[in-house]
Amino acid sequence: MRLSVFTPSHDTRHLDLAYGSLASQSFEDWEWIVLLNGKAQNWQAPVEDARVKVSRAPSRLKGVGALKRAACELASGEILVELDHDDYLTRGSLAAIAQAFSSPDVVVAYSDWAQINSDGSPNFDLFDLSYGWTYTRGAIDGTELNRCHAMEASPHNVGYVWYAPNHVRAFRRTTYEKVGGYDADRPFLDDHDLLCRLYIEGDFHHIKRCCYLQRIHAHNTQAEKKTNAAIQEETVVIYRHYIEDMALAWAARRGLATIRLRTPVWMGDDPDERYDDVTVDPDEPSLELDESSVGVVKTYDVLCRVGAHTRLFNEVYRVMPHAGVWLTKTPSTDGRGAFQDPGYRAFYNENSFMYFTQDALRPVMPDYTARFQISHLRTFYPSPGHEELGIAYVEANLLPVKDGPRQGGPLLC
Repeated sequence: MRLSVFTPSHDTRHLDLAYGSLASQSFEDWEWIVLLNGKAQNWQAPVEDARVKVSRAPSRLKGVGALKRAACELASGEILVELDHDDYLTRGSLAAIAQAFSSPDVVVAYSDWAQINSDGSPNFDLFDLSYGWTYTRGAIDGTELNRCHAMEASPHNVGYVWYAPNHVRAFRRTTYEKVGGYDADRPFLDDHDLLCRLYIEGDFHHIKRCCYLQRIHAHNTQAEKKTNAAIQEETVVIYRHYIEDMALAWAARRGLATIRLRTPVWMGDDPDERYDDVTVDPDEPSLELDESSVGVVKTYDVLCRVGAHTRLFNEVYRVMPHAGVWLTKTPSTDGRGAFQDPGYRAFYNENSFMYFTQDALRPVMPDYTARFQISHLRTFYPSPGHEELGIAYVEANLLPVKDGPRQGGPLLC
């Protein structure tokens, strides 16, 4: 198995160190594709090494998505490994990556990581621990560092890049080509978009060791306030685009059912062959399904027609496993739609979902036993026609919280 490490670079200052991290690997069947671009001058490895292949990117290529795509096209290995030009791999990383891909079911492998400062000294900054991040301080390649433990690659965590915002990330070449590779038009979040598409195709494997050291400096993408704000906004756009398909793929790989709830009065979507339709009684909603057997529940234009809302939430919680995804869309009281239909029995807006996710509000519903986490919450108009009629919707994607790995983000329950 050959590993193709690829590195577009517009600044060659740290490439010698990156090469050193590759040359010290115990796994030797690798090549390194270095694609120089921008103001980068000619560079060559400190010692002659046929495994290092340096090319100059055509001037027509603009943006990181286009450059990474071009670098991958030059690679010949079965596994593609991304290495940024100012970062490096820890010892034994390539061997760990090769071992991960010994399973044919794995399409992506990702690892824990640590941060260093611009001068190579340890960086001990932490992500917000209340959002689920955990760290272990210890020696990595002889240096005391904070190892950040990557999260589970669940649909929610992949949708928001919670599982591994930093490297190492490696992917199987055949799957990369199947999903169309890097989007050459993306100026940022090229990895996020690609990895969401890869997740739909197969499983991700967490390498539970620190394989990557990321250099933190003033020109990191996340350090530039304007760029970071755009990244945060676009991350949510990508999440909304892929979350349903990722959740359905996750459920299928685990043999879980996917259902769409409806009531006897049905005003919802057209038939969807990806789901089994299940009709619930608005007064006594119950689901004749086994506990933790349903990976995705889709509930559009239904919550408003079920008066026994506490029982419905308890039932959905019962049949779903940890990390499953409940997709809901409901006419919101922030528009006219919530009150225009005389058949509606319950009323929702964004604030309503606080009562189903926060412990402090549980006394309001003494029969409520479920425990959900908010994955996504917004108010929007589904179409120009809805906006013209003033029919706003609240979209709430919920995660059942049971025994299982932490899902990233604020856990309010």
